[in-house]
Amino acid sequence: MMLQRNSMLHHLILLLLILLIIGKGTAQSESGTAGPYNGLVVLYGDPHVHTMLSDGDETPDFALRYARDVAGLDWCVVTDHTEDLTTRSAQLMSYYRSLPERYNDPGNFVVLFGYEWTSNLYGHRNVYTTNNSIPVISKDDPMTDDPWKLWDALAEYDVITVPHHPMIWSEAWWAQNMPGVETCVEFYSKWGMSLDDNDERPLTDPKSENSVFRAMTQEGRRYGLMAGSDTHLTRPGARIGETRGGSILPYSHPGITGVWATEHTSEALFEALQNRHCYGMTGTRINVMFSVNGAIMGSEVETSGPPEIEFSMSSEEIIERVEILTIDSFEVIPIQTYYPESMEFSGSFVDLAFNEDIAYTMKVYLANTDLAMVSPVWVTAP
Repeated sequence: MMLQRNSMLHHLILLLLILLIIGKGTAQSESGTAGPYNGLVVLYGDPHVHTMLSDGDETPDFALRYARDVAGLDWCVVTDHTEDLTTRSAQLMSYYRSLPERYNDPGNFVVLFGYEWTSNLYGHRNVYTTNNSIPVISKDDPMTDDPWKLWDALAEYDVITVPHHPMIWSEAWWAQNMPGVETCVEFYSKWGMSLDDNDERPLTDPKSENSVFRAMTQEGRRYGLMAGSDTHLTRPGARIGETRGGSILPYSHPGITGVWATEHTSEALFEALQNRHCYGMTGTRINVMFSVNGAIMGSEVETSGPPEIEFSMSSEEIIERVEILTIDSFEVIPIQTYYPESMEFSGSFVDLAFNEDIAYTMKVYLANTDLAMVSPVWVTAP
């Protein structure tokens, strides 16, 4: 009888070793990843909203009240086009600059100052800051008609710039890059997704050479991942179809960005975006925590041993599939896939194949076709 039990134990150990080798990592655990996120709060917001001061339908007041009172967002940014803003009266511009001060309510709802620098050659970039006195810069001015001139003109201010739907534009948006300023990219809006050629909600006539994954792999760029609605109905966070210039925007699902901040203030929100502690969602809100060796999304870490990835998530919709992906200098590939079929899921994974510099990210799919994409953690092998 004792020999039989020992034989069964040996078979069980052998089976576990085989599963580890096949899976390239450890099996799922129930530990989750709350530790690195202790003391942080996730803030859901829409960073890309147009009003009647450029090519939107309603006033900026309407936009911010809608975001706060109807969509139930934690933060928002009005990003009107600067070629329109620079033609407005001093009185209207004073009103535009007053929006953050009038709507900031720490702990409930906060607003960054922003606008959209709009170049159909170099791509569109949203400018964000906590300083409402920065110059409003247009690409129509020959002194600021390319990204380098834009960054030079804003050099003395604490700002970040965020390209959006980059697979539309003719020029390679990633060829212009300002570390510390261009910290994030908006990979999804109602126009579609710009991650790669196999996106679930593709843009119309996308240019694959300008994809976000191309910038991260072949070009080695490091960006946090955001999503925004790019609403011109001036309804942030609204799941509603829109038209623009007679054309129907392909998707009704709004882009939402989740930001892990130290507190619910505009200053903490801005600092978190500077540090890429964010992730993008295609409509449905998902609470996602993702860390590598205790470093939260958007971080950079160094390790000599196999990295341990921990994650935890919850949503009001069924979580259908979860993919852990690696990003190296050649490609983005899934290394582990889970099928939770539940509204909550957590676990950990150790990448036993780690042997070179690499980044890890996570993609979460919901049963209602919405998804979330997490800012990578970049891991350096000393």
